[in-house]
Amino acid sequence: MFKNLKNSIKEPLIIYTTGIIITILSFIFFTIRGYPLVATASETLDIITPPIYMISIFLPYGILIGEVVWMWNERAESKLSILLLLECIIVAIISFTRYVIKIPLSGHAIIILFYLLHQVINNRFQKPLRIVIGIVVLVITMICKILFWNDPITFILGALLGTILWVPGFVYRHKKDK
Repeated sequence: MFKNLKNSIKEPLIIYTTGIIITILSFIFFTIRGYPLVATASETLDIITPPIYMISIFLPYGILIGEVVWMWNERAESKLSILLLLECIIVAIISFTRYVIKIPLSGHAIIILFYLLHQVINNRFQKPLRIVIGIVVLVITMICKILFWNDPITFILGALLGTILWVPGFVYRHKKDK
């Protein structure tokens, strides 16, 4: 289907399409299941998380999955594609754990910090739209967590964990590039 397209068009088409599909699926999921209540580090608020907050995080996460799909499609650097897939799975499991049981970590902060570090450092600023998407989602997350819900603790702890989860992949890539 994509064989006749140039890589400069095919790569963003595959990556962003994957991101949009995952975002749409998350919207459908939360529309059917319902949006959860806001859980801060100290309590569960009687506020339902807004769709802009819950759904926006799935676009950057979907872009990460799209990068895995792209690497597999191109059969490029299989170790790196496996590494990114494993990183995405670990990030998803920990972030989803936050949704299932109330631990004092922001799943959104975990995902968005991992994503932004990946885009800025691993992709070396070569994909500015991806960075802009990450910054927009980071701002949405910070506004909700810190300003609206007065919950800097889960945000900070999630951001730290997202950074920690990114480090092993960075070290591997750095050693590979030498």
